[in-house]
Amino acid sequence: MENIYNFLMELDKLKSVYRRSYIHDTSRNENSAEHSWHLALALLTLQQELDINIDMHKAIKMALVHDICEIGAGDISIYDPDRSTKVFEETKYIEKLSQAPINFAADIKLLWEEYESQTSPESRWVKIIDRLLPFIMNMRTDGKTWLEQGVSKSQVIEVNQLAAVEAPEVYRWILDQIDIAVSRGWLIDSSG
Repeated sequence: MENIYNFLMELDKLKSVYRRSYIHDTSRNENSAEHSWHLALALLTLQQELDINIDMHKAIKMALVHDICEIGAGDISIYDPDRSTKVFEETKYIEKLSQAPINFAADIKLLWEEYESQTSPESRWVKIIDRLLPFIMNMRTDGKTWLEQGVSKSQVIEVNQLAAVEAPEVYRWILDQIDIAVSRGWLIDSSG
């Protein structure tokens, strides 16, 4: 039980990692644990509404652990130009966590590596929805995070390209919403 206690207290640190994204009422930034929970619920919702044919148990586990690396590396925006420098810190943390004397620690490493490598339908759907949720929150909060970072239309389109292939219905909706965001001044119209 002592090993379990120590491991769960380590994972609890994810609640202290705050993201750029705001919660729906803009009263505060969301934390990475909340984001992971929301991602798992979004997967369950979209699977039933869009008839997604994936191993949902695996996808839910991946959603819940995909950002655990942020305990060691912190969160960094997808639009941050220094994003690639975090990869080393994330990998280092996951490697260290995987050495914990808990069976699930090794599973976390494998799930995280699969998510990062994007080698399975589950990892791609988790990433699509991982990108969709901050998008939705920006639409809900009048582009608050986009405006704070000076994000352009082309950046948002690029970040959501995986959906174009795997989830065309979702991607079409995103494109429609991007046009709305540009018209309201929430995104920079980088197309000229």
